Amino acid sequence: FLTLLGPSGCGKTTSLRVIAGFESPTSGNVLLEGGDITGLRPFDRPVNTVFQDYALFPHMDVAANVGFGLSLRKLSGTEQAKRVGQALDMVGLADKLRARISE
Repeated sequence: FLTLLGPSGCGKTTSLRVIAGFESPTSGNVLLEGGDITGLRPFDRPVNTVFQDYALFPHMDVAANVGFGLSLRKLSGTEQAKRVGQALDMVGLADKLRARISE
């Protein structure tokens, strides 16, 4: 996990948007674990984003929302389910797997 702390306007969100690929750096490269990810599209980068404002699909259950990015990586259904379960367990929401977002 990574935490960025600082006053409003210091560049926390911009830094995260550059790492995620939603914005391009004005100079330099984005390195992650020794590899240059600057040219990778957002969905090809080995990072995930939790948006401050809700960016959820209301027609999908919790598991489908959490696993959406995994489906773009073409992981098997078994592997997706395993990772979604682990992620929900980590944050204490394993019992909400099939709940609707509005619940």
